[in-house]
Amino acid sequence: MENQRLLRFAAPALYKKMVETFSANHLHPYDVLATVIQDEQGFEVRIRFSTDYSLGEIFHVSFEQAMNPDQKVKRIFEETAEKCKTQLIADYFKMIKL
Repeated sequence: MENQRLLRFAAPALYKKMVETFSANHLHPYDVLATVIQDEQGFEVRIRFSTDYSLGEIFHVSFEQAMNPDQKVKRIFEETAEKCKTQLIADYFKMIKL
């Protein structure tokens, strides 16, 4: 079994950057499930979203990027936030049609 930990506790600075970026896109931290798996070079970050958390993004950050998120990390969060927002809107309209 993989040793997954919540991003919030494993890398607080990275989590804070994610929350800031998602908030700018009108998304709440509870709209996603963010976990990490630590390896020798850093963290594999997994951000899942949709109604059943089946969709998402996986990317790798170094320990330095986890402690001090750079522009590359911010860009990844912005792209992920946009995908999440699009999916949540689609899920909402799908639910209304039922």
